[in-house]
Amino acid sequence: MSIPRILYYKYKLDKNLNKSRNEILKLRENKFRKLLYYAYNNSPFYRDFYSAHGIKEKDLPEIKHSDLPVLDKNIMMENYERLVTDKNISCDKIASFLENYPSPVSKLNNKYHVIHSSGSSGRIGYFLYNSKEWDFIKALSLRLFTNFGLKRKKYAFIGAADGHYAGVSLFLSPINSLEEYFYKQYLVININHPLEDYCQRLNECRPHNLTGYPFGIRVLAEMQRAGKIDISPEVVICGGEPLTAETRKFIKKTWNTSLVNHYAASESLVIGVKKEEFNHLYIFDDANYIETAEEGYYLTNLYNYTQPLIRYRMSDLLVSVNERKNEDRWPFNRVKEIIGRQEDILWFKNQAGKKVFIHPIIFVELYIRGLNKYQVIQTGETSFVFKAVIKKGSKNEDVMVKIKEELTKILQSKNLQNVNFRIKKVKNIEGAGTAGKFKLIKKEFK
Repeated sequence: MSIPRILYYKYKLDKNLNKSRNEILKLRENKFRKLLYYAYNNSPFYRDFYSAHGIKEKDLPEIKHSDLPVLDKNIMMENYERLVTDKNISCDKIASFLENYPSPVSKLNNKYHVIHSSGSSGRIGYFLYNSKEWDFIKALSLRLFTNFGLKRKKYAFIGAADGHYAGVSLFLSPINSLEEYFYKQYLVININHPLEDYCQRLNECRPHNLTGYPFGIRVLAEMQRAGKIDISPEVVICGGEPLTAETRKFIKKTWNTSLVNHYAASESLVIGVKKEEFNHLYIFDDANYIETAEEGYYLTNLYNYTQPLIRYRMSDLLVSVNERKNEDRWPFNRVKEIIGRQEDILWFKNQAGKKVFIHPIIFVELYIRGLNKYQVIQTGETSFVFKAVIKKGSKNEDVMVKIKEELTKILQSKNLQNVNFRIKKVKNIEGAGTAGKFKLIKKEFK
């Protein structure tokens, strides 16, 4: 059933590209009202949350998006089981699932795709999508491709790959289904493993489409220039972190390929895209309601009814384009720039004195049951401190042992067994700004 449903969603989404701006705004408004009613009547949290702010059901037809109370990750996680609309879902069940079924292709209760991330808040969050919502995401993601067809192609992905992370989960979702037919060959490159180990497999695969974090793709481009690999991707899709102008130029000069900047988050896996033929990045207003603010923006995911996120605080800053006369390819809001908080790349020296990186996404996406918040502080070329806030009700010793095991695995996968670390249990990690953000990765040495 997945392929027919994806094609149906694609047909509907393609029709939206030919609508006027006013028609898109009306469509967005209708989707927002429908979701608002559904959340109010099916999520005990939202009914109480809105009632506490003086909002009753009779107010739902007219209340403005900007007049709703703000939801953030802390509020969401503290009320998670009352927020989701499936009464059989619990944090304990999700935690057990993530611990026992780490494969990105596995589904909770054989029904839900689970994404976990600390994002920029430093607190672990869960994000669920049912099969219909996941198919909508896949249909929406087809907008990333200028010439989508039925031809079988070779695909490669570089990023965090050993858990339920957004990028690899979406990349591998065709596996074990009829959609796998379109993957003539595929390769997953774990960014936390030595990339030299993938040279032969990359050269054998020679992917048509290369997807992943800009930093990882930049490293592959450097390997191409050094003669370590020989590939010529037709399309390169970057996502998961900011794509700088310098990195864009370097990748383009290396492969002369079609370069796509995919903007997404765990809260909504397809928010917008900038393609070669566009001057700006388009926000998909038919799937997301975006309200800009001084410190970030507020997101309403218009397609997730399993875990409704309504006026949810996001930390990225969006610089919108006000005029519409210069470019009207799609009837969506355009963004000049996305200012995302970019974490530092961790560089350590191995036993041979060679510098080896650990990509920050490895820590951003780290999941350990019982770990509530955390921060990594690099204290030297061969040392770091891991600050840990342990969830109330969890056994401290068990969580500390698990943290040590996971950090040891991360270092071993990069052949950095010589790097020392210390786990420091703390009550809280101080944040900055109204959203309580803090820098997930810090350097405290020169």
